[in-house]
Amino acid sequence: MASMLILSLPLSAQGEVDALRFSREDLYGTARSMAMGGAFGALGGDLTGVNINPAGIAVYRSSEVVGTVNLSIEGSSVGNYDAKKSNFNMDNLGFVGYFPLRNDIMPHINFGFSYNKLKSFNKNVDAVGVPGNSMLDYIADRSTGINPTNLYMGDDLPDPFESQPWLTVLGYNSWLIDDHQDAQGYYYTPLNTPGAIGNEIKTRESGYIDNYDFTVGTTINNVLNLGLSLSIKDITYRLTSDFWEDYTDGSYRLTNWLTTDGAGVSAKIGAIYRPVNQLRFGISYHTPTYYAMTETYEAELEDNMGAYVSDPNYEKGTTNSRRFSNDYDLRTPGKIVASAAAVLGNRFILSVDYEMVDYSKMKLMIPSNSMDDEDWYEVDNGYISTDFKNASTVKVGTEYRFTPKFYGRLGYAWIQNPYETEFKESGDAFIPNSNTVYRMEGDANYFTGGIGYRFNQSFFLDFALVYKTQTDNLYPFPNLYTDNRTELVIDANPFELKNNSFRGLITLGYKF
Repeated sequence: MASMLILSLPLSAQGEVDALRFSREDLYGTARSMAMGGAFGALGGDLTGVNINPAGIAVYRSSEVVGTVNLSIEGSSVGNYDAKKSNFNMDNLGFVGYFPLRNDIMPHINFGFSYNKLKSFNKNVDAVGVPGNSMLDYIADRSTGINPTNLYMGDDLPDPFESQPWLTVLGYNSWLIDDHQDAQGYYYTPLNTPGAIGNEIKTRESGYIDNYDFTVGTTINNVLNLGLSLSIKDITYRLTSDFWEDYTDGSYRLTNWLTTDGAGVSAKIGAIYRPVNQLRFGISYHTPTYYAMTETYEAELEDNMGAYVSDPNYEKGTTNSRRFSNDYDLRTPGKIVASAAAVLGNRFILSVDYEMVDYSKMKLMIPSNSMDDEDWYEVDNGYISTDFKNASTVKVGTEYRFTPKFYGRLGYAWIQNPYETEFKESGDAFIPNSNTVYRMEGDANYFTGGIGYRFNQSFFLDFALVYKTQTDNLYPFPNLYTDNRTELVIDANPFELKNNSFRGLITLGYKF
């Protein structure tokens, strides 16, 4: 097992943590849909409903232009340390065209284009605590079997960052680990220190996943709505991650910078069936998204450990990598959405959506245009298939019409974490690069509400408030176990990270 991990490390910078980051979506949409918990798969007549189930475009009986803006405050807390980030964004913008056909069987056909935000990465995290084990133990353990002569840096030497695990290169050239050799081969031990007295994590993330849908739909006998969407997705992600470890007479800081940009394509197909006017049932399938990704990556380690280094040549300083670039492909899992809604007396709506996503189907791949036919991601995809599972999302929403112009709405949504129980409890994610800080995400809960006002037959305004809570485990580095996870060897002592966000949304629309 150890040799397989070591061989895979220098060859790819992505792993299961990265695959999940770009596969798991959040709850976004119009103010009306968000106020109802996003439960719009069987209702349609709303841009978010069309994004969930493309058959929802066939519900429209007029053309429409609509846009939504969002002011959000994203907060995180670890113990007494809080971090916040405010953002103002446009969450969606779109147009639906209604085209009557004057036909009893197929009375109209509708076309639409919409932009919808699927996820925001904007988040700050600060955490300070006392480590269970030092990261030096982790670096030493992950460096087993590496020839130290391949780690030397210099102008007339090969760049070790091109062929060796970055964390080992940084640790070795910053004097944090020492090499040894015995009959079994090379191994490393951490710098002899009295033990870390504190550690600190600071991460700064930004970016988004945006979705652009081109949708067409129609109605059959005013009973069955059908729809099809072709989707283009856009990813932008930026991360700066700092990890400090403090000792009585020294410290070091590991910093990683990551940028990821990508574009992908997918499709959606759906149907909404209305057996009677009061009931609607919806079903839709979202195909996997196939992304082409480009990543740039660099790291540095700043050390001040002179009190513990016996070598007289030691000088505190900084070890820097070059900036590297890497292309890869990502296939996200598909999604199935089943929905039901009751419309009672043109005054009350109750809607429920259930989504299922199998995250074990995520897959990292070498670029399709690559000349290299070796599958460098075989190890990573093996971990994905065993560490992740089917995850559910449940959304419930209600709407009540107080007057012909004024509406009130409430909703709730729950998004399940995608981890197998053993993997979540063990906390031993496979990290193939030097950015070891990661979150093991918990279930997400959303509490929503809002109001709507119809000025006349053409103009409408909706307002929504969305409160989200989620508790994660924040790891400075993965736990390490003996084979088959029988015994914990290195305890990373993860932080409990409490996340909360508060969003206010306004949607303005015009029907014609």
